[in-house]
Amino acid sequence: MRPRQLEIPSLLDTLVKEHEEVRTLLKDLSALISDNKFLVAADRIKAFRPYIDQHVIDEEAKVLKILLDAYGREKSARAIAVFQEHREIHQLIRELQETIYISSDKSREVRDALEDLMRRHFEAEESWIFPWVLETYRKTTV
Repeated sequence: MRPRQLEIPSLLDTLVKEHEEVRTLLKDLSALISDNKFLVAADRIKAFRPYIDQHVIDEEAKVLKILLDAYGREKSARAIAVFQEHREIHQLIRELQETIYISSDKSREVRDALEDLMRRHFEAEESWIFPWVLETYRKTTV
């Protein structure tokens, strides 16, 4: 997969819309797991992974790159830490895929951890990383 070829303002809009779609998907997934509909939940998780992969590629290859190019690693350290959460998100998705057939209690535990992490992650991106990137982009493209 390659980063999408969108200008930064359009890409950021797309990423925020995808955050909303993921929030909806997580609510649906949560309901399925709560209702013990594990096979349907497993199918949703499977379909979810490539979608998340593209999202992460775009954020790391384009969004984070703007900050690194403009400010370097040290001044971008907080944003780097947020983007490093992508690894944990992928791990939790894998863990959810593995546990969904084995243990409903473990699936619920992993689901809760994933929901909490993604809520905090999206909040950080939307509240300060994306606005910072957009401001930086506008300064550097003038």
